[in-house]
Order: sequence, then C-alpha cells, then structure tokens
Amino acid sequence: MTHAARLTAATRLHLWALLAALAVAVLAPLLLGGTALALIISAAALGLAGWQWLGTVVGRVDGWFHRVRPAPALVALDPALKAAWGDKPGLPNAGYDSIVGYLAAGIRAYRSPRCALVLYPGVPGTRGLRVEGLEGFARAAPLLAAWVRHRGDAIPLPDGETFDAFAHLADGLTAGTDPTGPEYWGDIGDLDQRIIEAVDIALVAWMLRDRLQASMRPDAQAALLAWLGGIEGRRIYGGNWHLCPMMVGLVLESWGRPPNPLTRQHQAEFFRYAIGGGWFSDGLNGAVDHYNAWQMHYLLAFAAEIDPAADQGRAAAALAEFAPGYSHFFAPHGFPIFGRSACYRMAVAAPLVLAAALPEPAIPPGLARRALDATWSHFIGRGALAAGTVTQGYQSIDPDLLENYSGRGSSLWALRSLVAAYWQRPDAPIWTATALPLPVECGDYDLTLAAPGFRVLGHAGTGRVEVQLLRNAGAGAPPMQPLGGWRRLGQVLLRRPLRRANYAAKYRREAYSSDRPFCES
Repeated sequence: MTHAARLTAATRLHLWALLAALAVAVLAPLLLGGTALALIISAAALGLAGWQWLGTVVGRVDGWFHRVRPAPALVALDPALKAAWGDKPGLPNAGYDSIVGYLAAGIRAYRSPRCALVLYPGVPGTRGLRVEGLEGFARAAPLLAAWVRHRGDAIPLPDGETFDAFAHLADGLTAGTDPTGPEYWGDIGDLDQRIIEAVDIALVAWMLRDRLQASMRPDAQAALLAWLGGIEGRRIYGGNWHLCPMMVGLVLESWGRPPNPLTRQHQAEFFRYAIGGGWFSDGLNGAVDHYNAWQMHYLLAFAAEIDPAADQGRAAAALAEFAPGYSHFFAPHGFPIFGRSACYRMAVAAPLVLAAALPEPAIPPGLARRALDATWSHFIGRGALAAGTVTQGYQSIDPDLLENYSGRGSSLWALRSLVAAYWQRPDAPIWTATALPLPVECGDYDLTLAAPGFRVLGHAGTGRVEVQLLRNAGAGAPPMQPLGGWRRLGQVLLRRPLRRANYAAKYRREAYSSDRPFCES
C-alpha cells in the first residue's frame, strides 16, 4: 500500500470511528433509558466523536506514536565525545573527522534496508514518517558527498570499522526515487516538504555527478532526474523557498537537461528579497533572521559554483558584504540566536567558511576557522550531539523549542557549516590556517548594521555578544511560553504537534545575547 493510500485508509477509519461514536451516543439513552449509566456512555461517546471529528479536520500525523529507540552503542559514545571536543579553545582537523565518523555511525544505525530512509530518535513534526525518513537521508547526504569527493568513500567509524559513504548515497538515491520500490520518497506536490529536501538530493547529484553517472543504472539515473524534475511548476511559499527550484533546476541542467525558464525566474525572484549589506528578508514572514546563514548564503554559494554564468557574481558580492559584519556575532561561548529553526544552530558559521574560500576572501580563513571551532565546541559541550545525531533543541534536547514542521531529521541542517568546510580540499586554508581571535576576543565594539536594523555589541572582558533589534526598541524580553499540559494532552489525542509558535520570544525581543539564549531564559 502506498503512503497516500495509507493516509486515505486512515482517514476512512477516523470517519467510521466518528460515526460509530455518534451512534453509541444516540443509542445509549434509547437502549438503557435515562439512567446515569446511559448518560455517562452517551457523554463519553460524544466526547470521543468530538475528538475524532477534530482529528479528521486538522489531520493526524502518520506514525505519530512511532518512536525510534536510541542505539545503546551510540549513547555510550556520547560522554567521551563531549569530553573530547566540548568547550575546547579549538578543534583539530582530526576532531572534525571524528565528528563525521560519529554521525556516519548514526546513519548506519538508523537507516532503512535500502538506505533511502533514515529515521532518527526524537519527536515527529507534521510531515509523517516517509518524509521524515527522506529528511534524515537528505540532510546528512551533502556532508557525506563532500567527504567522498575529497577524502574517499570510507569514513572511519568509532568502533574501528568503516562506513562506505558512496555506496550509501548511491543506494539511497536509487531506492528513494524508484516509484515502484518500498522506499520511494513519494511524488513532489505543491507546498510540499519534499521541495525543501530535493535541494540536498540535487546537491549530492551535482557533487558526485561523474561517479553516479558511471555507477548507477541508466533507468536509475532517469528515475533520479524524474523525481527531481517533479519540483518544476510546484507552488511554493516564497522567500527562501525560491532557492529550491532554482537549485534543482541548475543541477538538472548540469546533468544535461534543457534549461527551464522557471529556474532563472526563481533566481531573479529570490534576489528581490535583498535588503542591502548582503542581507535578505524571508517571504514567509518578512523577517530577517539566521536563515541568511544556513539557507540563503549557503545555497547561493553552491548555485554560483554550479553555474557561474547564471549567478553573474551576485552570490559572492552579497557574501562579501555580509560576512565582515556578521563575524561580529560570534562569541567564544554561545551565539546570539533569534528567529525560527534554532535547532540548526551549528550551521551559523557556514557563511564565514564560505566567505573565507572566495577567490578574494571576505574574511581571513583563520577567523572563519575560529568561528567554526567556537560554534561546534560550545554546542557539543551542551549536548547538541547525542545518540548519533543532532539533537532537537538549541543547547541540547528541547522539543518544545521546535516549530511544528520540525521533525526527527530536521536538526541535521546544522551540518551545513561542515558541508561548507568539507567541500574544500584538505589542503585548503580552512583546514591549514592558524585560527585567529574573534572580534570580541580582540576588543569591545558597537557596530550598527543598517540594512537589517541590528546593533551588535561586543564585550571583550566577558566574551559576550549582544544583538539589538532596533525595530524592537523598548519591547523588553517577551518570555517563551511553555507547551503546557493541555497542549501535551492534545498532542496525544490529536496525534500531531501543537507546539507554541513563540513568535514574540523569537523575533520581538529588544535584544538577544550569546550567554542567555531566548529559549533558556
């Protein structure tokens, strides 16, 4: 039975349960008279009918109660990982390699038989099991592909074995795009999460194009391109979503597909969100946040490498404007996070790693390396890696922080800063340069970034960085609202996440600091 058919069958089951509950509510008084028992049964049946109706209207999440048990062997590694690389003044190259090996061990532990789905421990979002399995595969795949491109197929694992990264990727791409196979990712629809995940699939197809073309069967290659081509013409939400059909279209062209005018249209549409200084707003809510780091500049840099003619130097120019000011956000301990999707936290260093690799580096490679080291070491020290994956939270596990769309594989976008680093050769400056101090380690500063409306304050004595949102002057610090007992009960009964948006805490505070994240105040 296909994923869609299962959902349809589940909906029919919910409707039959609703009708049955209503029937019991009506028949109980008729059969038992006006007794207290009849009234109790009728009231209970009406309550059940109400929940069934509400669950049918809002839509239950496929596999809501399905949980993956953390692999004991990986859990046993966590204390040593934290002790080795958490809260260190710097991380050696070998430390990053060991992190990749740890993550590869997690992939091996949680992947499906044909490798197309990786379902991690944690709590689900709104997308369902199949899409979360795709997400688990896709969001780690570019890091594996970058390793394969410059370091070979084998990734050393903590247990002394090796992980064949190329075989995993080739098998997963084949199984996930086979519409007749048991691990098919499903067709891409309008406003579909698969639109987002298709970007990482496309990026892998570009990174390893020659290898994949030489090893995959012709029908498997055709299926891969057909699945990616399913993104064309689909409705999107706007903002950073324009980067998805743009990236996929460019990759399809690199595989020999004829150019699609929609690819350039999406590219042009995205640049309309530029607000100056290398910053972009997001069409989803008009906000300016850290999607600039882990989505916009990250994908623009790869798009420019895929097709320099289509980019016309715009990505490098925007990144060169963005990186010098943005480097002042980084602190030796923590980061002034704000906005949605804070679970992607380690990816904040991605644009600095990319900016240091420009033909004319926008910042020194040693500064980018220090920002990367400080970010990863700080968060590892606070539980950002556990049981072979990236945890659902900011410091460590905190499911209440997540947006409802975030699921078990979502946090793996945190790896994008490592993708930016590992896509560079082992002898590249990001791997060989001596780390330089962060701006806040050099002295105090008071920097205004006019385009996004930020004032960035650095305090050298404490290493603290504060970002003031000038549009929120006088707003104070709206607190995070807890999930609460009723919402927790509702999640169980409706079988879907009911997390609070907490928009005020995430976007409307007057200031955000590196030493006190909004989610922990």
